[in-house]
Amino acid sequence: MINSIGSIFLATFLTASAVYAEPSQQSFGYLWDQTSDSKGKVEKTSRTYTPKEGDILLFDDMSPFWEKLYKIAGTGPPFHAGIVFKKTDGTFAVLESGPDDTLYVYLLDLEPRLNNFKGSIQVRQAKRELTKQESEILTNFAYAQDGKRYAMWRLLLQGTYFRHRGGIKEKHLATTYDERTRWLCAEIVVSAGALVNLLDRDKVKATVTYPLDMVDDVRIDLSATYESTVYWSSQK
Repeated sequence: MINSIGSIFLATFLTASAVYAEPSQQSFGYLWDQTSDSKGKVEKTSRTYTPKEGDILLFDDMSPFWEKLYKIAGTGPPFHAGIVFKKTDGTFAVLESGPDDTLYVYLLDLEPRLNNFKGSIQVRQAKRELTKQESEILTNFAYAQDGKRYAMWRLLLQGTYFRHRGGIKEKHLATTYDERTRWLCAEIVVSAGALVNLLDRDKVKATVTYPLDMVDDVRIDLSATYESTVYWSSQK
């Protein structure tokens, strides 16, 4: 009888503990800062990655195929981009068009996306937190794009005369759309950033922006709203 009561008590205690225990802390990995002293010695330091809505993620899977294709278009790695947002349950995710050579727009949970990607990841963090209204706009935009097609034909046009990038065509035709039926990866990032005032749609045009353009501030200057780009790692 005592053993039975003890078993019941133990089972009740364990169940209650499971219900009231705090959820395990998510790990989003680390960011690596790189600095040089006056003698040119490079020093690397790591810090915990604390995601913000609007962070830009830049992916490089080291693919020789994409390197050749992007070279034709006059650019190079990284070959893919995504933007961090909050899902309706408050967890972080990434909005991406065509992740891992797929042909659709996906909303991918941030932690597994970072840890499971085969290649290098760079992060360009937003300098400020989004307002509540901006957060809702970004979330709603992300869900509205989920499942749309990747703009494969528009990608192939980037290596031809018919693209909008460069010269007088860029001046008169380049733009940033709030809605499209098909998206390129950098397009959807720029459009999302413009909707929440992290990117100036008059200066950063989604239809002519490539992932490499967002790494530094050479072609487009994002320094007003974004930190410098750093590498991400799962370890310190």
